[in-house]
Amino acid sequence: MHFHVKYYLAGLAVLALTIPVWARTYKQSMILSTGKTIGSTQLKPGSYDFTADDSKMELNVLQKGKVIATVQGQWVKTSEKTQGVDIENDKITQVRFHGTDQAFQLP
Repeated sequence: MHFHVKYYLAGLAVLALTIPVWARTYKQSMILSTGKTIGSTQLKPGSYDFTADDSKMELNVLQKGKVIATVQGQWVKTSEKTQGVDIENDKITQVRFHGTDQAFQLP
């Protein structure tokens, strides 16, 4: 009986190690013509990429391939599969990624 338990536990360990492989990384690009704020970071006019891993509660802001900010937030389900960025009072509040009904909501 102990022989089968060892295989069961080994299988669970392998499964637990492969879960990060199932995570999907999303990317959204945006060109800002005026300055905006995301989290506590002020973004100047320019081109930015937003990336997020659906297994984490953080969004990375990249400029020219370099991470310039990481902000905490949460994943929310949207009614449509649209891409874009929501801005309220010059503050980025949500990033929607192409091809999914998931969006990253910022506080």
